[in-house]
Amino acid sequence: MSDSLSQELLASELREVVVLLERYLSPLNVRAMLGRALRERNVTAERFRRSDLPKITPNLQRGLGLFLSGTERAQALRELSDLCERNAPRSAPAPSRMSITSEADISTVRNEARRMCELAGTTSFTLQKVTTIVSELARNIVSYANRGELEITLQHGRERRISITASDRGPGIPNLDVIMSGRYRSKTGLGRGLLGTKRLADQFDIETGASGTTIKAEVAL
Repeated sequence: MSDSLSQELLASELREVVVLLERYLSPLNVRAMLGRALRERNVTAERFRRSDLPKITPNLQRGLGLFLSGTERAQALRELSDLCERNAPRSAPAPSRMSITSEADISTVRNEARRMCELAGTTSFTLQKVTTIVSELARNIVSYANRGELEITLQHGRERRISITASDRGPGIPNLDVIMSGRYRSKTGLGRGLLGTKRLADQFDIETGASGTTIKAEVAL
């Protein structure tokens, strides 16, 4: 990292982060670790704001885990988590609820998922996972239930997540165990979207029956 960028880091709202990290690491290691965290989260030092800290905290925590051990590592991680919590937004954006009735709505939910990811400051990889999940769940509703709803919620806190819930009043999913095992084969694509969603999500749950289906998926940020 260049000397000029190092000065920018110290002169910006990153100062508080730098001071904390330098209690445990050399200035050279702090700047290297912080610079990498900023690049990985697509945040620049010049535009960094305290509200951006939750975005880079997981990267900094991994770095501290590599440099430190034992009691010192635990203390540093605790201080970083406390700092992140103090600087986190006070409230998350309101959940976004959308009706799904046609193919056009699939594009709408993808755009809304993208907007929520941008508000959360996710990586491009996380954004891709979330938009793929909402697309698959919305497509299933259109194809097999005709109409339903999809909700996207951004959850703040120590474990920041995007939660996606898709629900419908369709006939339910027959042979769910077989479908989720990957053994089911269908020309219409039934099951592939569900399996893909489960693989992409960090948490996945599905309830189905004669009165309809509800699917919940969460992606960690």
